Amino acid sequence: MVQTKYLRRGMLLAMSACLTPLAAAHAATVVLANAVGFIKGTQIFTDSFDVTTPGVVTVTLSAIPWLDTLQDLNCFLTSPGGGLIGAAFNGPSETVPIQAGDFSVNWYGIAPATGTYGIGVYGLKVTFLPAGSAVPLPASLPLLLSGLGALSVWGRKRRGVQPAA
Repeated sequence: MVQTKYLRRGMLLAMSACLTPLAAAHAATVVLANAVGFIKGTQIFTDSFDVTTPGVVTVTLSAIPWLDTLQDLNCFLTSPGGGLIGAAFNGPSETVPIQAGDFSVNWYGIAPATGTYGIGVYGLKVTFLPAGSAVPLPASLPLLLSGLGALSVWGRKRRGVQPAA
């Protein structure tokens, strides 16, 4: 009976060690916008965001080949105090570092007037990855082991069992 008691504790300790994450924790990417919309003729759209920490914004803008394919689909980022952030782009994706504060994503496109419907469809996704190092975790495995050891000693003292010399 005594041997199975130690076996259970050892198994608990081994399982705890296996469940301990080996990588540092970090902030996840935040999706600020994920939308699909229509453009008729020539239109421009703006969506504003407020971020509390510096980081990296990734904007993905794509023409969806449905109805009429959009022509000249472009995007740029602006801030109220700093004007243009990065450069205007017409590619599928752009990543721009930003500071904390307000910024706007502006996109525009042209639906072909000679198309069947005169309407085009776009997809927009804006993500934000906060800057900074990974969030440090305390030394969780030693903390867990010391807690289990303290519980084991406390349990032995309660039962009056003295450790073998």
